[in-house]
Amino acid sequence: MTSLRRQDRSDRVIPQRSDRVFDKGGLWYFRTREGSNIGPFRYQSEARQMLDKFVRDILAAEAAAARARKPHLRLLASARQATAGLGSARYSS
Repeated sequence: MTSLRRQDRSDRVIPQRSDRVFDKGGLWYFRTREGSNIGPFRYQSEARQMLDKFVRDILAAEAAAARARKPHLRLLASARQATAGLGSARYSS
């Protein structure tokens, strides 16, 4: 049994999605969200594989950037302890 929420409408228009992999002059390309065409590739399967790799690389770069922005609390606490200990250290000669 399915129930629709009040805001759900069956008459909504679903946007058309174009395939990101396309043939142009016998060679294969893929289109990025930014509108760039990447290619040419000899085979459609090769273009799809490279599109998958492209997406994985973008996601990995975004994840690495997110990790770089997030401070690591243990490292910050260790750094504070180390610098606090330097001020109170006594040296004997």
